[in-house]
Amino acid sequence: MGKASLGRKRFPLDLRLALFEEVLRLKKEYLSYGKIISEIEERHNVTLAKGTISGWVNGTSTPFKAGHVFFPRPTPELAYAIGVKTGDALLNVKAKTYQYRIRLQAVDREFVEAFNRAVAKILGCAPHRLLKGDTAREIHVEFGSYLLHKFLERPLGELAPFIEHDKRCVAAFLRGFFDSEGSVAVGGSVTASNSSLELLGYVRLLLSKYFGIETTGPHLYTRKGSLMMRRGRLYRRNVDCFSIYVKRRSLEKFSEEIGLTIERKSLRLKMALASSKQDFE
Repeated sequence: MGKASLGRKRFPLDLRLALFEEVLRLKKEYLSYGKIISEIEERHNVTLAKGTISGWVNGTSTPFKAGHVFFPRPTPELAYAIGVKTGDALLNVKAKTYQYRIRLQAVDREFVEAFNRAVAKILGCAPHRLLKGDTAREIHVEFGSYLLHKFLERPLGELAPFIEHDKRCVAAFLRGFFDSEGSVAVGGSVTASNSSLELLGYVRLLLSKYFGIETTGPHLYTRKGSLMMRRGRLYRRNVDCFSIYVKRRSLEKFSEEIGLTIERKSLRLKMALASSKQDFE
């Protein structure tokens, strides 16, 4: 197959953004324009014009003329999206078309709507239409953005400055995490489960450091190989899963400072807190 020349109408935005990022990286390695052209041809079977590379390197042109553009800056919306990404949100790539997708599927409409609004604000676009999920109860939303996709793939340590930019961002990240991984028992106890001990330890640190919310754990919740029911389907876990617990004396502060987007969980917590106050009185 012959090499193709890059053209706006022929290649999707995600590919142009991927090539743009790679060209800038190669230039930082002090490669000549000719060497950059050769490297791109070898890796992607695409020929970039010297003028295109020159414009990208010198900042006189960019591929950011269409599609969803993302420039990382700390906001509560970005922190919330990071929190959801630690749990339910999925990143996938349609390799043949270079489409980089950020997707959330859940049974709670208000959760998907909150994620939809957050990502739309991050990308500077209108909220997307919600679609039917894989089961009758589920709905999902999906965005395409190479840059946001790559950003959300970063290790937790690299995302920390965006999470801990200010208290509002920390609260938004924690809300996104608990919306994804949290559960509220009938009695009002709040727990969150995940296979990453690093993530659970970080969540505990943020709760304590910024809000004085006390937790216990992580405790082993389910072992690798055990069966679990999720969204009406039976799965076998391929990793150990651990849980943290918000201490009862911190539940009111958790409700006020962090909160939960999912109505059924939020209502259960508020009812438990109201009941506790009545018992105390």
